[in-house]
Amino acid sequence: MPVLRVYGLQVGIIFLLLQVETSLGSNYVTISQDGPAVLGAAITLRADLFDMSGNRPSGKFQYSWTDHGFHSYTSEWTSNTTTYWTLVYPAKNSTIGIHHVEVTVRSSFVITYEIAKGMSDVRITSMLNGKIMISQPNRTTESRYVSSTSEAKSIVSLHKGDYNYLMTNATSISTFWFVDCKFYGQSENFSFGYNFTIPNTSHTIEALVIASFDPPPLTTVAPVTTSTTTIPTSSSMAPPVPINSTKLNTTSTPNETTPATRTTSTTVKPMSSSTPMTNSIPEMGNLSFPYVCLNSSIIPPDPNKTYGYFVRKVDVRAPISNITVEGTNWVQPWALLSLNVSCGGTGPFSKCLQYHQGVYNVTGNETCSFMDKLQSCNFSITHYFLEPSVYTILVILNNDIGKQIYPLTINIYKVTTKPQLSVIVVPVTCSLVAMVLIIFGVAYYIQSRARFTIEVADFDFGHSNPEMEYKTFTERLRDSFNNAVSHGSERISIRPPYYGSMNR
Repeated sequence: MPVLRVYGLQVGIIFLLLQVETSLGSNYVTISQDGPAVLGAAITLRADLFDMSGNRPSGKFQYSWTDHGFHSYTSEWTSNTTTYWTLVYPAKNSTIGIHHVEVTVRSSFVITYEIAKGMSDVRITSMLNGKIMISQPNRTTESRYVSSTSEAKSIVSLHKGDYNYLMTNATSISTFWFVDCKFYGQSENFSFGYNFTIPNTSHTIEALVIASFDPPPLTTVAPVTTSTTTIPTSSSMAPPVPINSTKLNTTSTPNETTPATRTTSTTVKPMSSSTPMTNSIPEMGNLSFPYVCLNSSIIPPDPNKTYGYFVRKVDVRAPISNITVEGTNWVQPWALLSLNVSCGGTGPFSKCLQYHQGVYNVTGNETCSFMDKLQSCNFSITHYFLEPSVYTILVILNNDIGKQIYPLTINIYKVTTKPQLSVIVVPVTCSLVAMVLIIFGVAYYIQSRARFTIEVADFDFGHSNPEMEYKTFTERLRDSFNNAVSHGSERISIRPPYYGSMNR
């Protein structure tokens, strides 16, 4: 019996070891973070557990975090495959640089054993972390290109941890703005507006954020003296307002990609061009600004303040405008549509065409998988339409700063075939002429018939003509010919000779 127990224990240990070994090779953990973070700001790490097929495993897990000497944390047993750990490196007793963080995931089956491990590096900086975003109508982008026709609003977008740290602990925050090493004033809401009006030029935008954590100076109030017969001789003095002091908003927590905003709103106007800065390091009262225009070695920063220096280079471009189309949009089926399109703006351009039957309503989200590259905005559209209908051609144009969608309505009409005017006029005219000729011919015939009289010769040989008895046949025939010649157009009357009483 003891032998069986020992044998069963050995089998159980072997099975447990096989399961532990299988678990170690079948899971992995990934770590993500929202760093880097400035000294004193919180940085949040996230660990996700997966099996080798990419699915979430089931069971109970325990997560142990450590950064090798500074911080450590072990979670409770949980069935969640996602865990978070938030680190804070205080500004007074922490060092900047790279810190190695490790998470170990354990599971339990009779004993506790490790199933996965992951590592990551977090970077702690002495300056604020973020970037400058450019906001213009209908677009907020990190692109280097800005439009010359609208105001470019520069916004300092801080990392989430840095923003929350300033909103919670800073007593004053100011942002100083520079364009091409020229000071344009300060703002209290991390934003600055400027118009870049000259296309095809380049500029450098710099923002210097200065956060102070010094408590505001105490306010002293002079005692008020009163009299029963007179009004108070002195009134309470208004407390002095510290330079750059601002009421902070701790309720909003923007993401890393969300521009940081303040509760106050200050309009920044560029300094007058009549009073240019005397050097590249502008001064405001007795304050000097480090880091600007790469001058960190000339003016040392104040160690009691937290700085953030951000720079952005931009190229100014003219947007697409004045789209014109030349040509007719009324064509017949199987006829060639020929249009010429031109526009203004800064190239290079890209274009594509989309054909839709009927009237198309533009949504603004139309895209093309393939775009034709153009150096100048001048191109032609040729197309054959086979069926009579209404069509819409979408002309999608892009350049470095925007997109324009221009709809063209095309009308394909079918012509009803009608006989030409000559086909009707010529036969009618000819018919009328023929009728006139027939009428005139009949009238002429009737008139000629009336003037033409036919005399019938009377060969009555039974009667004798006493006037011709004394003339011979030859004489009478000669007289008849003479009469015919002498009278011209008169009628010729020939009488046959009378042989009644002639003597042979």
